Amino acid sequence: MTKIAALAILAVLSLSACGDGGRLLQPSAAPQLGAADALGSKIAFTSDWDDPGVSTEIYVVNADGSGERQLTSTAGNSNGPAWSPNGRAIAFHSNRGGGGFGGSDIYIVRTDDPSDVRRLTNLTGLGLGGAHFANWSPNGRQVVFNSFWGGAPKRDIYVIDIDGTGLTKLTNDPAGPAIDDTRPDWSPDGKRIAFQSNRSGNNDIFLMNPDGGDVLQLTSHAATDAAPEWSPDGKRIAFQSNRDGNDDIWVMDADGGNLVQLTDNTVRDAKPSWSPDGKRIAFHRDVAYLGEVHGELFTMNADGSDQRMISVPSYQGFHGFPSWSQGHDVVP
Repeated sequence: MTKIAALAILAVLSLSACGDGGRLLQPSAAPQLGAADALGSKIAFTSDWDDPGVSTEIYVVNADGSGERQLTSTAGNSNGPAWSPNGRAIAFHSNRGGGGFGGSDIYIVRTDDPSDVRRLTNLTGLGLGGAHFANWSPNGRQVVFNSFWGGAPKRDIYVIDIDGTGLTKLTNDPAGPAIDDTRPDWSPDGKRIAFQSNRSGNNDIFLMNPDGGDVLQLTSHAATDAAPEWSPDGKRIAFQSNRDGNDDIWVMDADGGNLVQLTDNTVRDAKPSWSPDGKRIAFHRDVAYLGEVHGELFTMNADGSDQRMISVPSYQGFHGFPSWSQGHDVVP
C-alpha cells in the first residue's frame, strides 16, 4: 500500500493514538500534532513502509509526527538509527554490504545530504561478523556499538573513532561464549556507558567506564531488562523490561534506584528515547491495523502520561527503533 493510500484511509478512519488500557490499539484518532516542542528536534526511526517485509530504511520525522522523510535507500536493511550530538549525522547498522543480519556494519549518513553515506566499520569485509546498534560519545568523536567480531557466538561492546581508526573491544567476559553484551549508550557527561548483558544469568542493565572498566550492575531481576538510554541530564536511565509479563518502558535513577514503570500494556512497548529537554520519551508499540500487528511510533511524557501515536499505520508497515535528536542545531 502506498503512503497516499494509507493517508486516504486515515482521512476516513480516525486513529486511536494512546491507550494504556492493556490491549492492542485499533485505528480510531489521527496522530496528534503538538506532541512535544522539544526544541523543534526530530526523531529518526526504522521503517519498511515503502517495501513491507523486505527492506527497512532510516527515516526522520518531526516530533509531532509531521514532515516525514526517508534518508536511506538500499537493497539491504538499515536499522538502529542514532543521532550525532549536534544533530548533523545519524549512525546506523546496515547489511548493504551483504551477509544478512550477521553481515551488518556501522554506517553514518549526513542528515542534510542523505547521499553522503560513509561506512564506519568493515568487520564483515574482514569476515569477522556483524556490528549493530551504534551510539555516539557526547563529544561526537567516537561511536560505541555491539558486534560478533572475531567469529564469537556472543556479542561484545566495541568503540571506534569517528574516522574509522582506534577500534577497541571494551567487554571481554571470561565466563564463556554464553555471555552477551549489547545495546550500549554513552552518558551525557561521557564518564559511563550503560549496556545490557546476561552476565548475571539473564539480561540486566549494567554500567562501565569508557575503557570497559569498573562494571556495575544496576538491575537484578529474573526478567529481561534491555535497551537502556540516558536522560539528557544524566540523572535517569529509561529501558524496556518484561518483568510484568510483557515488554514495557521503565525508568530508574542513574544509580539503579527508584524504578518506575511508565507503560502498562499486554502489548509490547520497546526502545525508549528521550527528547532533548527530558520532558518526553519516544518508543515503539505493537498496534493492530487491518488484521495485523506491527510497531508504531509513540511519544509520552517522562512520567508515562499523554501517550500519543505519531506514525501513520500502513498495511504490513513497521515504524520503530526511535532515536530523538539531542542536538540544538538540528538540520531541517
